[in-house]
Amino acid sequence: MTPSVYETYEATTYPWAQLISVVSFLSIVIGFCSPYWLSNSQDLEEGHFLNTGLWEICFTNYHDYTYRYDRIYDGCYWTLDEEMHVIADQINRPFFVTVQVFFTICFTLSLIGAGLTGILVFCPGEDFERPVLKVAYIDLFISWFFGFLAVIVFGAMGDNRDWMPHWDHNHLSWSFALAVVGVVAEFVAAVLFLVEYRIQKRKESYRQSHGVFPLEGKN
Repeated sequence: MTPSVYETYEATTYPWAQLISVVSFLSIVIGFCSPYWLSNSQDLEEGHFLNTGLWEICFTNYHDYTYRYDRIYDGCYWTLDEEMHVIADQINRPFFVTVQVFFTICFTLSLIGAGLTGILVFCPGEDFERPVLKVAYIDLFISWFFGFLAVIVFGAMGDNRDWMPHWDHNHLSWSFALAVVGVVAEFVAAVLFLVEYRIQKRKESYRQSHGVFPLEGKN
């Protein structure tokens, strides 16, 4: 018997949806945790900032560039560490806090999406898959929305002259690139899960309208 369009779809596209979802999750996790959203070219002899992510920032013999304090920063620090209070107003600008909040929401929802993808992989079955697929694509779309806002804001303002010193030596780095890849892949995965959900719904409607039901206990 010739395979239906639904069977052809399940044999080709559905595994891609799951794979892209995993790639998206891994990219977002690495981007969220790694400290290379913005990097310095390191061709300056004086003290300066080296690199920063959302939660960790590194310096080499750096001091408050407004010269209000004599504290020297050398090494890597958690951006929310109490030691950073001296220069907190320089680092925790409103746009950066917004990026942290939005990408944290994206990261959290991506974790949920990864769990739902795991359920779809290890617990297959159409009746069970439909509600999981619905929750998965809604979750991924919301996660993508917040992640998209985060990378747009950081891409527009992360390397401008109003944030880190020596702005002309700073550039967006690989952690930010991975975050972008993860957000784009998340949108693709959400679309594919939505398509799969609609396919499953149409199959169910076809069965109900034609009185066709799967045989129970069939090997």
